[in-house]
Amino acid sequence: MPISDPSSAYNPDEQLARLGRLCRLRSIAVYREQALYLQVLRDELGPAVRQALFSLMSETDPLRFNRLSEGQRTRFHAAIDNLINRCSVLLTVEQQMHLADQIQQEQLRHQARASRQMLQGLQQAAQQQQSEPSSQLTDLPPGASGGSVELSMAPPLDQPQRFGVHPKPSFRRNKHSKQDQPPQPQPPLSNSLPEPTPQPEPQPSSDSGDGAIQGDLDVLRSLFELAGEALEQPASAGSLVGRSSAADADDGQNNLLPTMPVALLQWMEAMDLALSRRLRNLSHAVNVQLLRSGLAQALLPVNLLEAVLNGQTETQASPSNLLRLQLPLAMGDLGPGMDVLCVLVRSSELEFDSYRLRRCRLRLRDQHQELLKMVRQQRHWERRCLDRDARTPWQTPPDPKTPAD
Repeated sequence: MPISDPSSAYNPDEQLARLGRLCRLRSIAVYREQALYLQVLRDELGPAVRQALFSLMSETDPLRFNRLSEGQRTRFHAAIDNLINRCSVLLTVEQQMHLADQIQQEQLRHQARASRQMLQGLQQAAQQQQSEPSSQLTDLPPGASGGSVELSMAPPLDQPQRFGVHPKPSFRRNKHSKQDQPPQPQPPLSNSLPEPTPQPEPQPSSDSGDGAIQGDLDVLRSLFELAGEALEQPASAGSLVGRSSAADADDGQNNLLPTMPVALLQWMEAMDLALSRRLRNLSHAVNVQLLRSGLAQALLPVNLLEAVLNGQTETQASPSNLLRLQLPLAMGDLGPGMDVLCVLVRSSELEFDSYRLRRCRLRLRDQHQELLKMVRQQRHWERRCLDRDARTPWQTPPDPKTPAD
């Protein structure tokens, strides 16, 4: 009976393949839980938005809605129902995946734009540095550059002239003059050392600092150009739609969800981000409809709503799915600012008011925790693969039959 190799159970490739098979099974459960969550959300969204509108009108001016005519009230209700229905149609797993891809491409465009702006800033700084007079460099020691750091393996004592020190050759005089001394025999050329010749003193150049700064800017410019090219690629390797592992490509399968733990965890986080974006768009559309109907006096921009969702803006206490902000606008005797109340539907507040949504979110969190464990395992075995690939060339003895170069 052949003895099995005990190291086969610790083969990184086999362990990663096993994680891929487990992740495929896990992705089925994740997809089911996500689809169930969105189905419950479609049922709960309409009542939640109408309750938020009722709370808003009760908080601001209860008689404002009654002052509208019957036709205006009917058109307002129809517009709100139309917005809710349009949003509910898009609350599916496939539509959310499409929106997640759009958000990812938007982030890549923002990063590429920031890289280009940084590159333009560096170019302007280089041009400004070249156009400025070099009077500020005259106070520097000769040979020193204004804004660069140069690393060298040579010790500083070998090149003292770079630091403003210019050694001069010294001559020793004995008691007898040079003419009175007898001629000394010259040592052989093989044992003699060449006498150091005094280096010419470097003249302070006005272009030394500019050249060093220009070299540094050229390096930074090349780095930002490479980053911009990588960010502006039309097809991203980390796309959320149609992402599959290398093992699936060999099998000819096309999975809807990622098949490795790290990618599947990122997919779940992208779905939450897409849901937040979808609800934010619905809230902004409802606020626009309130402004058109005369039921609101102000409209908060989308960027401010996004800042609230990201926790970058302090808010006031308000009912569920409403946002109360104090704007620093002094108006007469109203104090240092005024409060603005608008609709902002958030998944956390929807789950707080709905027991069905809380149960779905709890199951999604359980899947998230299990994926975190699998992610740690995947990263462990990937490090083992890298370690093996790095050790193999060093541990493999050379073939004696291979002729040496």
